[in-house]
This record gives sequence, C-alpha cells and structure tokens, in this order.
Amino acid sequence: MLYEKVKRTIKEHGLLERGDKVICAVSGGADSMCLLTVMKALAAEMDLTVCAANLNHSLRGVEGDGDSQYVETICEIRGIPFYGKKLDIATMAKARGKSVEETGREERYRFFDEISASLGGAKIATGHNISDNAETILFRLARGSGSRGLCGIRYKRGNIIRPLLDVSRSEIEEYLLENAVMWREDSTNAELVYTRNMIRHTVVPRLEEINPSAVEKIVDCAKSLSEDEEYLRALAEKLLSSALVDKDEYSTSAILGAPAPIAKRAAALLLENWGARDIDQQKINALLDLCSKPSGKQMDINGDAYALRSFYTIMKESRQQERGFSLTLRPGQRVSQPGWEIYIYVTDTPPPQNAKTAVFDAAQLFGLFTVRSRRDGDKIRLKGDAGSKKLKDLFIEMKIPQSRRAFVPVVARGDEIVFVPPLRKSPRYAPGENTRSFLVIQYSEKE
Repeated sequence: MLYEKVKRTIKEHGLLERGDKVICAVSGGADSMCLLTVMKALAAEMDLTVCAANLNHSLRGVEGDGDSQYVETICEIRGIPFYGKKLDIATMAKARGKSVEETGREERYRFFDEISASLGGAKIATGHNISDNAETILFRLARGSGSRGLCGIRYKRGNIIRPLLDVSRSEIEEYLLENAVMWREDSTNAELVYTRNMIRHTVVPRLEEINPSAVEKIVDCAKSLSEDEEYLRALAEKLLSSALVDKDEYSTSAILGAPAPIAKRAAALLLENWGARDIDQQKINALLDLCSKPSGKQMDINGDAYALRSFYTIMKESRQQERGFSLTLRPGQRVSQPGWEIYIYVTDTPPPQNAKTAVFDAAQLFGLFTVRSRRDGDKIRLKGDAGSKKLKDLFIEMKIPQSRRAFVPVVARGDEIVFVPPLRKSPRYAPGENTRSFLVIQYSEKE
C-alpha cells in the first residue's frame, strides 16, 4: 500500500525520472529508514542510483553517534553508498548568533548539496510525511505566516524532493514492521520544550479528538490554498515585473496601487528574493509600510542587508557596501570599483570636456589624488563667486537615490574635491589660454 502510494506521488509531482541519482537524507529514525527502504526498492524498477547521507550534529552524544553508526551499518549490509559527517552544531550556532535548529538545517543542506555536486547533480530526498506537513502548517499558523506558508511543505523545491509527503507516520511504521526494518528513536522527540514536539504530542492529538482525520483535513486545506496561492503569486510576479524601474529597484506607487492580496504577495516575493528569513505577515506589512514612508527610511531584511525607500522606489542594500572606499593614484594610473573606472593622465592635446571627462591645467593641479566615497560635510566649489555646495545638497538636487550615493566616486587632492563624476567639476583649475599641459580625469561606466 505505502509503496504504491509513494510511486503515485512520485509520478503525479514529477519527483523522479528514470536513471536519476538520489541522495536519501537518513538520520536513522522511522521516516528516513522508510525513505531509504522505498528508494532502494524503486532503484531496480526506475534504474535509480541510491545513496544515503547522515550528518551527526553532536547534540546527543553517544546516542547520536549510535544513530550514525546504525545507518552506516545498514547501508553496508544493503550495499548502499554511505556519506557521513560530524559537526559541532551547537558551537557553530553560537558563533553565528543563530539557533541550533537553523544552523543544523543550514549545515545539513550544505552537506547534501556538496554530495549532490560531487555526483553530478543528484536529487536530495527527505523523509517528510503528511504528519510533518500538518505540524508545519500549524506551526506556521501560530507564527502568523502568510498564505504561502500555510500551503505547507512542497513536494519539491529545486533538487529537493519529498516522496513520503502523502503517507502518514502510522503507515510508515507499519511498512517498516512488515519489511522487518528497525529504526532508532531520537529521545529528544519526546521533549515538549521544542515547539514542534509540543504540536506533535499535544496539539495534534487534541485536534484528532475533534476529528480523527484532522491531519488529512489540514493538509487537504493546504493543498486547496496552494492552488489559489500559485495563481495569485503569478499575478504578484507580473506586478513586480511591471514595477521594476532599474536593477532590483521597484516603483512604490505601482506596488501600493495594486489590490492588497497582490501587493502583499509582491512584498513577500521581494523579501524572499532578498534573503529574508521567517517571512510572516508582520514583515510583509512592514515592507509595504516602508513603501509609503519618506525617502531614506529603511527596514532590516537580515543581518547582511536592508530594504531602502529612495525617492519613488524601494530596493535592497547590502550592509557590506556601507563601508565606503578610498583609493589613491597619480597621473597615468587607473582605479576602479564595481560599476565604474577612473583614469587620470596628462596630455598636450586634451579631449572634449563633458560630464564624464574633466580637464584641468596640469601646472596648477598635480600630485597624488584620492578617489573615495563621500563623507559628511563634503563640499565642491561652484563657478564664479557662488561659493561651494554640499555634496548632500547636490545629490538631492540631481535626484541621486540615497542607495547610490555611497558609490559615486569623489576625486580629491588633499581635502579639496575637484571632480564628482558625472555631476560636477571644480572650476578652480580650469585651463586657460596659456595652458600647455592638461590633466584629464576620465570617468567611464562598466559592467
């Protein structure tokens, strides 16, 4: 029964093709041992190459070591290639400032991806079942997840597949007993200090008192939501496509002008694409609120990036890019940063001046130059007796988005700014009738 159900799931959702390589994530528990057994049985029928992978998190001492040893032994008996690894997840989590659960998940999939790459792109199969799916939906519901989160666990995501997603935990245990396959029990699965364990051992049983088919009904509801969600998500993707005004920069009026269900999904898509974790309604609403705030306001996405409201758009900015730059050069040298290059040279025949090329009298302007990012209080001299203008005011006047201001190169000699390409150049060292040697600062954009 279970075997045929898994085959049907694989066919209906296109999880596997004949001749595929499959990495089974095996902890030694009932779900993963069932997965390994079914995949091994399917190997001959579908010409599959099946292997097992086990990551020991070093969280349960001798018990965890025993689980890993058990999986390796079973694989040896059955002739299944085994990949094992042991990491100190608790120490890694502390160093990263993340939870043990999140760090463990990251390292598991990093390990699986490494194996997949070494095998030429093998698929990664996990033992998630219908009970896991219902528990995940309830967990996300309690945390205020959006409708996409309430769609539950997907049958496939990239090269990750879940062949057991239509079978229950009781069916899994029954199948293992029928096939004389033993499994290891993780003692922490009974500890109610973990939220998912509380849902599994407390919430789900109470729901099953109301309806014995509660787990199946929860998952059926999620499948129905999934159909609606895919349609609305497609509309949100279309909205973002039309709202794109520059590379990863979106019109706030276009997003806010869309119907709320579409705008919310567009915001969720942006957060997802920008690397936000644990996306819920609070984060989605916060991003939509940012769309209506004044230019310069921002919202944290994760530790490495933030969303920025800039004039009429919203975009992602990296915190790594806030550090600025400072480069030195002499005439005859070039410097570059992502997006631009600056070349300074001396010539007897100057090129035409334009926004990207500044020409000065080399007898007056010479020596060591600095090409750097702007600093608070920076000013550049204006023509005539008009004095100077703050770069901040210049950027506002020229409608340079705040997100880009840190990347605009400032060419200075000492404390004096002589050129801010392609916006302004100082008139102080302009060539005259008696100029014989010209210093040229040439700015060019590049990919």
